Amino acid sequence: MTKPRPRSDQEQAGRAAIEVEEEPFSPVARGLGLPIGMRDALQEEISEERALGRAVSRTFALYGYEEVGLPAFEYLDVISRGLGHVGPELLLRFVEPETGHIVALRPDMTPQVARLIASRWPDAPRPLRLSYLGNVLRRRPERARHDIEVVQCGIELVGDEGLEADLEVISATLGAVRAAGLKDFVVDLAHGGIAHGLLSGVSGELRAALLADLARKDQSRVASRAERGGLERELVRTLAALPELQGGVEVIERARALPGFAPALPFVLELSRLGERVARAEDGPRVVFDLGETRPVPYYTGMMFQVLAEGPGQAVASGGRYDELYARFGVPRAAAGAAVNIDHLAWAVSLGRKEPPPRLRVLVFGAAEAPTNDEGQKGLATLRAQGIPAAPLFRATSRADALEYARLGNYSFVAEMSGGASVVLYRTSTQAEVARGTFEQVAQFIVARSRAGDPAFGALHG
Repeated sequence: MTKPRPRSDQEQAGRAAIEVEEEPFSPVARGLGLPIGMRDALQEEISEERALGRAVSRTFALYGYEEVGLPAFEYLDVISRGLGHVGPELLLRFVEPETGHIVALRPDMTPQVARLIASRWPDAPRPLRLSYLGNVLRRRPERARHDIEVVQCGIELVGDEGLEADLEVISATLGAVRAAGLKDFVVDLAHGGIAHGLLSGVSGELRAALLADLARKDQSRVASRAERGGLERELVRTLAALPELQGGVEVIERARALPGFAPALPFVLELSRLGERVARAEDGPRVVFDLGETRPVPYYTGMMFQVLAEGPGQAVASGGRYDELYARFGVPRAAAGAAVNIDHLAWAVSLGRKEPPPRLRVLVFGAAEAPTNDEGQKGLATLRAQGIPAAPLFRATSRADALEYARLGNYSFVAEMSGGASVVLYRTSTQAEVARGTFEQVAQFIVARSRAGDPAFGALHG
């Protein structure tokens, strides 16, 4: 028995190149590769992913958010209402045989929540607090793409607006990533109204092109395009300066001093007040501002934020305000929300610890008597009733065989039946005896050590 192959460095980084080199005997060369951007997960990876998802979901529940279930597929019309025109190269889509309508794998859950409320709960009390957990699939135009399959856990605060509502969404998100074990991070604040306010008098095509240039932080292209578009000199200078307006509170004053910045000033002052509240909260994080930020998701109208941490190279969590989105679904109301990228969170959290937390798993065997007899089955049931994952091994002929199987199979302990209801517990890593007695006594010993925080015993299931 051999260990499964762990993810490569490329897979760990959340990246999949479009052109894959087919090395001899590689999964791709043998016809066993995955579609671009897709991934599967081994036992330890999926266990950590689910544990993080539960930690984030529990925190959102503590803030009053109730979870809803959303389908993996949506009609393209629903996605387009929420996100605007989405090019066919950016979606995985197909024709629904029964209706002939175009269906797509969801790239974003916020339009789904809007569709859910508009179709099933248009008279919902306000504010409405909902949460979700699931996968989204996003295709990106870059040559070296990040994962297009992303696990998200998010919240939607619908029907509330203002500083306190924005602060609630950010606070719930920060509480969630902290509960998952992330300690060191930065909150990056931006505002969807700044660039749009400055470009309010600019025609649609030029406006869209300038917003795209700003999203790429391309100062020279912003300046040259704005000049060719005939914009006033002061506005050209202000737009070209936006990508540089990143940093602490000092960028607020730098922005106010720019000529032609008056249309965006109310949004900057709003952002400044929000940043002050976030920073002075208990365990307040470091706050930075990015006044030139324009998100690729077009529905943001107000504050935007990202939680940045060492490791992923992209946001661990992000969100913002989108007060115009629900009107597109026939139920106008203010809204804000956020989503935690569970894969990025797992990466960032893993950098803060020396090794993964142990997984409590017990392998039950008996060289003389198989664990399928009555006592063995009762013993397995006793362990499982206490939240201890346990499985039998039928074919071991010796303790050494069982310990080797346990090592390769990620079992932290081996319970050897030594006659009747008697059992001896061995730690797989050291092969040392740690307890003996009846199954009930051994189960109580494991539970006590786990609840006492003994790192060798890990956490109980459930």
